[in-house]
Amino acid sequence: MTSTPQTSDPTPSLKITGAHLRDGLGGALAFIPGFIIFGGAIGALSAQNGMSALQSFAQSFFVYAGASQMVVLQMWQNPWTWGGVLAVVSVTIAVNARFVLMGAAMRPHLGKLPQGRVYAMMFLLTDASWAIAMRPGANGRFEFGTLVVASIFLFATWPLLTLLGYFLGALVTDPGRYGLDLIMVLVFTCFLTPILRRSANLWPYAAAGVAALVAHKLGLGHWYILIGALAGAFTAAMGRS
Repeated sequence: MTSTPQTSDPTPSLKITGAHLRDGLGGALAFIPGFIIFGGAIGALSAQNGMSALQSFAQSFFVYAGASQMVVLQMWQNPWTWGGVLAVVSVTIAVNARFVLMGAAMRPHLGKLPQGRVYAMMFLLTDASWAIAMRPGANGRFEFGTLVVASIFLFATWPLLTLLGYFLGALVTDPGRYGLDLIMVLVFTCFLTPILRRSANLWPYAAAGVAALVAHKLGLGHWYILIGALAGAFTAAMGRS
């Protein structure tokens, strides 16, 4: 008995079509309300931490990672110490580690494309553009053009929204009065809630929360973020072993 050979998906086209513009822009626009709130909060925190408008814009342009930007601004020091720099770098790596998995998930679709173009697009990859690109197109296949359109549009929008938040945040002298000091907690709670609903194993999340709380109570500074992340990852790994 002979087995039927399995064919791989055809190489995605590099040509950007009208369908790519429609799907990429349509998907990106759905994320703009969240970008306005999140980007505005980051810009406001930048102003409150004494950054200039140019520095705030440059951070969003070159770093382009909202979650890690938010964490770093919460850990902001003046003046900086080497311990503080190490903590920021470590936490940023932990927060952005999810992009390793996102890139691996896209490898089967992008492996046959010119590496230079693929790597350039990886710099612009965000949670939003990844979700838009991984949604099959009208032909049921991955569309590189959709990823390009969504990524460029979101990349062009993000620094402008944080800059708007910077100028608006400079007008707020008491962030606690309007609940702006809770922005980070609320944002990550919104991220976590749907994940918890779909999760069959809640122990890693519980371990991360308990470890972070204990580290915070012990006065370990902002290291509690990394400690909580490592505790959750270790618990998840033990559950799979």
